[in-house]
Amino acid sequence: MKTVSSKDRVPLWQPLTVRNFLLLYVGESVSLLGDQFYLIALPWLTIQLTNSGVSLGTVLMAAAIPRAVLMLIGGVVSDRFSPRLVMLVSNGFRVVLTILLTAIVAFRVTQLWHLYLFAISFGITDGFFIPAAKSIIPSLVTKEQLVASNTLSQGTSQLILLIGPALGGLLIATSGIETAFAIDAATFIFTTVTLLLMKSSLKSNTVTTTKETVLREELKEAYNSSIQNPTSTNKTISLIAGIGEGLNYAWHNPALRAVLLVLVMLNFLFIGPLQVGITSLAHSRFPGGAVALGIMNSAWGGGGLLGTLMPQVLKNLPKLGVLMLSLASIQGLGLFLLSFIPNIILASITIAVLGLCSGCFTVVGITWIQKRTPPEMLGRVMSLGMLSSFGIAPFSYALAGVLADLNLTILFSVAGGIMLLSTIFLTVNPSVRKID
Repeated sequence: MKTVSSKDRVPLWQPLTVRNFLLLYVGESVSLLGDQFYLIALPWLTIQLTNSGVSLGTVLMAAAIPRAVLMLIGGVVSDRFSPRLVMLVSNGFRVVLTILLTAIVAFRVTQLWHLYLFAISFGITDGFFIPAAKSIIPSLVTKEQLVASNTLSQGTSQLILLIGPALGGLLIATSGIETAFAIDAATFIFTTVTLLLMKSSLKSNTVTTTKETVLREELKEAYNSSIQNPTSTNKTISLIAGIGEGLNYAWHNPALRAVLLVLVMLNFLFIGPLQVGITSLAHSRFPGGAVALGIMNSAWGGGGLLGTLMPQVLKNLPKLGVLMLSLASIQGLGLFLLSFIPNIILASITIAVLGLCSGCFTVVGITWIQKRTPPEMLGRVMSLGMLSSFGIAPFSYALAGVLADLNLTILFSVAGGIMLLSTIFLTVNPSVRKID
């Protein structure tokens, strides 16, 4: 079985004819553009205040820990209430936080503990927002529109990642860090308005094929047989019980379990070295400072944009397991090469290839999960998918910060080498290769 087949495709523009999806798409795209300014400004502010890779890693870790801890709860909350409501509340908190952060930076009273506090606060809101944002799309479009919808969302995200960081670096260099934070606050206000304009009666439009229905029922039966009182559709379940149901469902789905475990291992070796590493590269190896950081982040976005278009353009893709391991091996090699690359042009090309791999797998992986998961479990399963990367991020950031302070060559060569060897080891496992 192929991961993406031609019969699953509809024209890329078709989901935009759905009013609620269009509002979601416009609002989140504008918000993501503002986020790029924030994501350049916060690391750059940290490195300027401390000149320390360890401090940068721990600030990123301060956001990642609550994000990871609360993500499973966020998935349960999205299933119990509605993804739209969770996104609205989360955005309200984000507006307040970014306005406060803008004021602190503008009045030149920023201290390191402020950055830790705001990082933790943003991590808390992300823990609820991310599962909701990833689970809302199937309630807006039909099953046939899922690939196009995810391609549009992820492709536009990568386009913004292409232009946003470079603009953010240039803005910071010319107008100051506080301007970047102020723009991010304005975009949160905009996306909150678009969410309010959406019709509140969202329900799943997914039309399931007979084969997919049988697969879902088999997975439900395996899951239900593992617990005495299954309550996956009971809206009065406790948060702890809801989290347990999500974990139990994923554990008794062998393919999903294998994908999540592999992603945990690979993301540990990739997330921290990439984010901590490129900021340290801009600060210590390449001229240009914040502008160099913006260029490298834009290269990541440009590669990601091409990657998100691949599932829509290519007629056939390999099985999910083969695709996952192939892309991960390329990313491991790319990290290793960053150890020795002497200039920003070659570094940006390498980072663009890493982004291409990430963008392609994001679209394919999200669509794979959405098609295989019953609507009443989707928020929890998507939160587990996000947890496979965000949950491991605190440890990855911490280790990357320590290695970056020792030597950037050590950081990239160790992370890339181990990642490459790990994918080779996993390739000999037929159960991983056969995941479709």
